Amino acid sequence: MIQFNRDVVLDILYESETRLTARAYIHQIAAGLSISFNAAKKILKSLVDDQELAYQDLYGATYVTQNFLKPVRVTDHFFLKPSNRESLAGPNDLDILIDPGISFGSGHHPTTRLCLEAIDIVFLTPPLTALPEHSMGADIGTGSGVLAIALCLAGIHRCNAWEIDPNAVNEARKNVAANHLAHRISVIADPMPVCNSRFSVICANLRFPTLKQLSNLIQTSLCPEGILILSGLRQWEKQELIDHYTRSGFTLLWQRDEKNWSGLIMKQDKITNLPE
Repeated sequence: MIQFNRDVVLDILYESETRLTARAYIHQIAAGLSISFNAAKKILKSLVDDQELAYQDLYGATYVTQNFLKPVRVTDHFFLKPSNRESLAGPNDLDILIDPGISFGSGHHPTTRLCLEAIDIVFLTPPLTALPEHSMGADIGTGSGVLAIALCLAGIHRCNAWEIDPNAVNEARKNVAANHLAHRISVIADPMPVCNSRFSVICANLRFPTLKQLSNLIQTSLCPEGILILSGLRQWEKQELIDHYTRSGFTLLWQRDEKNWSGLIMKQDKITNLPE
């Protein structure tokens, strides 16, 4: 068996700004390690055999991706775990049970990981804000339900999760039930309405035009000093969105980029001493 630095090979994939087909990934492994194409092909095969990586069919092409058919650490405290696998979580970790499906939020996409990292930072690492008793959360466009589940595992008392895709609604409800949170998370098959609810935290992993369009609804639905977690926007869109929400009375607390996608934490009042 060829000896190789696993972290170096995996970083080629994880740091790529575009999806990589198997052939493209093999070429990059070969170039990065100065080895033959056949040797690089054997390295990829070994990583797939070890269930570190997997193949994903998308729009008629096959890409290499991180394998989420086993537990995968996605933040300092959160693991994503299929319901039929043993946990790898330590005493300070939290498992989010997400079974593979067609809905957005399996963990493959950088925006999902950015939102989970933001939830971790806000409530767990150490918390930027104290949760009020009986705190309410909202997840707009919940997809698989992963962010609503993460909010409740992090300490939110109850969460409303809105979704307009019927398939996603069905999958989200199954994932919520698998995490034993059906009594705390309501998956609602509608867009988020104008309502009198006041949420301690709102998550929205949506594209830039929708995030901008929803700003008035979000502003009126968020508690004073409430937390807003946004992703789904590209790096070149983030400053316009930050400016838009700043004009509405929000302060940027944190932002991070991954593969040209951005995630934001905003709040109505400024907090200092943020994590690097």
